Amino acid sequence: MSESHHSFFMLHFVYIIQSLKHHRYYCGASADVETRLEKHNAKATTSTRNGVPWVLVRIVECATKQEALQLEIIIKKRGIGRWIAEHPE
Repeated sequence: MSESHHSFFMLHFVYIIQSLKHHRYYCGASADVETRLEKHNAKATTSTRNGVPWVLVRIVECATKQEALQLEIIIKKRGIGRWIAEHPE
């Protein structure tokens, strides 16, 4: 299978992490949440570097990248903490 076909079937995720330092949330979208969390904790992301360490508190599987990005926007507009409270696992 070619690389372009492989990416067609790639799952995407919306993830919510929480800073153990400041107790605030961050929401993002990625196809590789584990690597993305490592980048957050390595201070490689400007918006989260001051909150290290971060822990994963929620992950939502999406069928497409577009679906993941749309859900990320919905969660951020609603407020991450409020969205978590309204959507228990």
